[in-house]
Amino acid sequence: MRVLMWEAKGDADGLIAWWRTQVEPQLPDGVSAELFRSADRVVALVRFSGERVTVPDPPEELVARPPHAWPFEAVG
Repeated sequence: MRVLMWEAKGDADGLIAWWRTQVEPQLPDGVSAELFRSADRVVALVRFSGERVTVPDPPEELVARPPHAWPFEAVG
């Protein structure tokens, strides 16, 4: 199991709406994601196996800076 942690700072409500309408529908079969928020940040944990999953950049008007992403692999 692999996880991509994706984080964006900006308009949290707008980022969540964008994620649900633009990103979630495009996730491949077998890929799941959980969203978390704070006042001005959205974090997604995207779980997958196989090839690395990427997240497109959100519209510039929704973010205060470019999003960050970190790939992780499970340890046994």
